Amino acid sequence: MTLNPVAPDYLSMASLTANCTAHRLLAFQGLNIQIWADNPQTLTLLDQYYSGLTASTVRHDQPLLSVFLIDQAVNTQGMEWTPVTRHKPGPNGLKEAYRDAPEGRWIHKVRTGMVFLQTLDTPLAMGDLNRHFSQVVNFINNQFLNVQQRRGYLLGHAAAFTVDGQATAIAASSGGGKSTLMLKALEKTGVRFLSNDRILFRSQPEATVTEVLGVAKHPRVNPGTLVSSPRLASLLSPAESERYRRMPAAQLWDVEHKHDVLIPALYGEGKAALSSKLGTLVLLDWSLSSAMPTGLSRVEIEQTPEALEGLRKSSGPFFQSDDGHFPPEQAPSCDVYARQLAGVKVLRLTGGVDFDRAIELLEAEGLLA
Repeated sequence: MTLNPVAPDYLSMASLTANCTAHRLLAFQGLNIQIWADNPQTLTLLDQYYSGLTASTVRHDQPLLSVFLIDQAVNTQGMEWTPVTRHKPGPNGLKEAYRDAPEGRWIHKVRTGMVFLQTLDTPLAMGDLNRHFSQVVNFINNQFLNVQQRRGYLLGHAAAFTVDGQATAIAASSGGGKSTLMLKALEKTGVRFLSNDRILFRSQPEATVTEVLGVAKHPRVNPGTLVSSPRLASLLSPAESERYRRMPAAQLWDVEHKHDVLIPALYGEGKAALSSKLGTLVLLDWSLSSAMPTGLSRVEIEQTPEALEGLRKSSGPFFQSDDGHFPPEQAPSCDVYARQLAGVKVLRLTGGVDFDRAIELLEAEGLLA
């Protein structure tokens, strides 16, 4: 169909959402999301994906948000969009653009043709949903991120695991090894998955703790992570595995080919958590080119808040404030992050990249048991 976000046909919009009769309720931490879809197959995919990542029972005292999923292609030709600029542009060019309108913000995923309408009360996704299913998951999760950020949680660029209610977050820039280290930690008994690439955290001064929420998304990792794990190597074909194992470490590190690591299927039921108390933050400041041994040391972020640069994360073009406006994309300062981490132990891994040694160091620190 042709839908012009500059002047949408509201009758067409109403008929489209009216066709979304299939529904499913997903229970997130602090938020219930009612999914309405015009294609029941999309709900089947959502059931499979979110199994083990969301609550098994619904808390009816939580707010409810409806999200509409419309499995129809959208013609966006001839429309004017504002490009979303990135700090580090990808090799394949522009990923997304947006157009603000009275009804909300239209966001166009340039490479896939998916179109999203971000509003406070009826967010909507349109396009070839099942073909680009990961973008559907991201859109649903963005609603959770929006609500929690409006409640005062900070967004962090980190993976996280939890042991007995105490979480360890691992922060690094993209490709820094945080997912690989987190998955290595999951091999230990009692360690549970909390999040792969984003965390939400908020200090509670009256309770002297920092709460941390995970994001319901399975890890998406590159071949270097898979070949280093006996458990995950099966996600590659024998030929792929052999080819990647023959690569020099530096070359393998740069290979981009994402694979989903489904936590319940690969690590067992009950291996994921929704929330925890944040006890430790580990900053990855190591390098493949370093000849120094891998080491773990304490960081005093009160004196050096700039050490938290790798944790900072902008809310992105989907974030919408309580009053409905879309603020400029800008992550809070390192000082803001440091204040929210008061009472959290901050450590830094330095030297050469050695995941096995890193696990030994975390274990010696008492973080894996």
